Amino acid sequence: MFHFRCPVCAEALQRENSRWFCRNGHSYDIARQGYVNLLMSNRSSSRRHGDDRAMVLARTRFLERGYYECLRARICALAVENAGEEVCLVDAGCGEGWYTVGVKQALERSGKSCTAVGVDISRAALIQAARRDRELFLAIASVSSLPVPDGTADLLLNIFAPASDGEFFRVLKPGGILIAALPSEDHLFQLKSAIYDRPYRNPKPEYSPEGFELLKREEIRGRILLDSQEDIHNLFLMTPYYYKTGRADQEKLERCLQLETDIGFDVFVLRRKARP
Repeated sequence: MFHFRCPVCAEALQRENSRWFCRNGHSYDIARQGYVNLLMSNRSSSRRHGDDRAMVLARTRFLERGYYECLRARICALAVENAGEEVCLVDAGCGEGWYTVGVKQALERSGKSCTAVGVDISRAALIQAARRDRELFLAIASVSSLPVPDGTADLLLNIFAPASDGEFFRVLKPGGILIAALPSEDHLFQLKSAIYDRPYRNPKPEYSPEGFELLKREEIRGRILLDSQEDIHNLFLMTPYYYKTGRADQEKLERCLQLETDIGFDVFVLRRKARP
């Protein structure tokens, strides 16, 4: 049985009806949507934590159209290839749970059992994740302070989310697998070209966390055709570019009815060493 870790005292949390509690008396209510808030209030002075509802819904609509299915399918295959028969899966920065549930289902289809845990700082994202699968263990928390006991995870996902190498090492079992995905240099370059006068390429993805050995690095490249303004808007809204772009540049995409753009992902498969 999976147990969250208390964010105050680091003791294991037990579940009782609609709350999680530890032996030191700290208690956390489970929201009616199915997640628990384990984010310490003094972690941030911002009123809004993580992606807002508009961004989450845009990403949900976009992903469910299958534009990034090439990435999810490959992550699922790598998870099945590298996981044992009983898997505790932790998705650090799970967002709305599209990758989390995809991997969970792929593991189960292969005959493996899977306990899946999703952690994200966004309440709106976890509400959407809970709708995907009511069996997920979901917690609002920072990736830099995962509410997961030491050596719990067999498999950890980090897909386009902030990384916390020390936390990943802590929560994974020795020999556990970390699958991370980062955008390539040309990912969405044509989208940026439609907005900016001087579009820029992303930095070359590199990832070599201390305490891990690289088993495999794969490059996934492709092109997608967005043939509706709705899909273009959803893609734009789910990226950080939207919130960094002025109204005049946003209007350029509003007049765009079709867009073909490169997509690219670098996927890293790493194994946790016995010691850093």
